[in-house]
Amino acid sequence: MSSTWRLTDADWNSWPDGLSGPDHVRQTAALGLEGVELGVYDASVELAQDRLAALPSDVPVTDLLLSLTVERWPGGALSGDVDRLVAQVRACADVCRSLGLPVLGLWPGADPVGADVVEGARRVVEAAGDVRIALEYKPGTAVETAVDAVALCAQVPGLGVLLDTGHAYAAGEDPAQVVEVLGDLLLHCHLGDADLGGSDDDLPCGRLHDLSSFVAALDASGFRGTASFDLYGAVVAGLATGLEAVRESRDHVLSRRA
Repeated sequence: MSSTWRLTDADWNSWPDGLSGPDHVRQTAALGLEGVELGVYDASVELAQDRLAALPSDVPVTDLLLSLTVERWPGGALSGDVDRLVAQVRACADVCRSLGLPVLGLWPGADPVGADVVEGARRVVEAAGDVRIALEYKPGTAVETAVDAVALCAQVPGLGVLLDTGHAYAAGEDPAQVVEVLGDLLLHCHLGDADLGGSDDDLPCGRLHDLSSFVAALDASGFRGTASFDLYGAVVAGLATGLEAVRESRDHVLSRRA
């Protein structure tokens, strides 16, 4: 079975190297990848019209990820300042629609373990309208595992899941099995590697685990979204440059694609 999903890169992999948006897009194209995911902290900054207009057309913008960090949301996001979050989600969703993107990624890093995020998630899904929200689970946050993510989706109609293979490994999960568990809830993927408990490792794909079974599961599922490399932790730790980490990961994944 041939792959139906697109392999892409995330711009934040190059942030530690000081690579600009336009230069990162050109690098992504040179690596033979099919698009770029933009990291967003504040829609008025990262998604400003002049920034988007400056991006070359070498590869398209395929995804947006709104990251809710503790530094920017000290009182929580889904469990805290929901009104401000709703405004951010609406602004990001507007850009998604303008670019023809059906999914908006959301990482609730500011919401700690045990926080009640159900009502906040409901409001976010409503604010996004016809743009689907893909919530990225991660150990150490309010949504730690795939089981937690599925349970939240059951309480919030319309919510979907962003599966990060590194986060799955850090949680002791098998990403291939997670693909099967999520089914139609799977809207987007991040690709990386990690040791058990190493949710911030963001190692290049294949360093510790072979992604063959995950790639096969993704192909078998008929997934038609995108899978972006998420290797920021390795790059910021100095284990590799963004280019080196993405190239290593690309080679590992492409050698396992149908």
